[in-house]
Amino acid sequence: MKITRLLDIKKNSPIPDAARLSAENVSLRKKVDELIETIELSGADHAQSQVYQEEIAEAFRRSAFKAKAVAPFQALDQDNNLSREELLEGLEKLLSENKIDSKISSSYIRRNAIQKFVMFILAILLIVFGFAMIIMPAPPSFEIFTVFYFNANDGVTIMDLVSLLIIFGGVLLFVLNFNKK
Repeated sequence: MKITRLLDIKKNSPIPDAARLSAENVSLRKKVDELIETIELSGADHAQSQVYQEEIAEAFRRSAFKAKAVAPFQALDQDNNLSREELLEGLEKLLSENKIDSKISSSYIRRNAIQKFVMFILAILLIVFGFAMIIMPAPPSFEIFTVFYFNANDGVTIMDLVSLLIIFGGVLLFVLNFNKK
């Protein structure tokens, strides 16, 4: 039978490295492996296998459609040279041409919220580590060079300047994260 031969070929062929390494596809890869094992153990006939193949292909088409549905809206959002009237006309045109529902938009909003949360945590960590590097005493071997002396025992070191750059980077991430349109 063709299906068992195809399954043997797929089983023996190596999985591409891109599919293995992608963090998003790890759970999908596990489920596909489970599905392959289940299909190997079941005794599905030709008609059932055709129905299942069509359902799986339709699921992959729907997942690809979700990503493509939001892309024109992102392109409109990236164009900064448009006036408000042009943006409104472009949005009206996109909404009339593209069918988008609340599931697609909520997944896009959720993905952006997760990205903003991660950037927020990273910015706070950079700020905290920068201040910790300034406040906590460092061994003399780690304080590389003193740029400006306050007195004979204390001054501004290169480590302090690097700490200020780290703090500035954290503040910049924080501001850029919440200063988007």
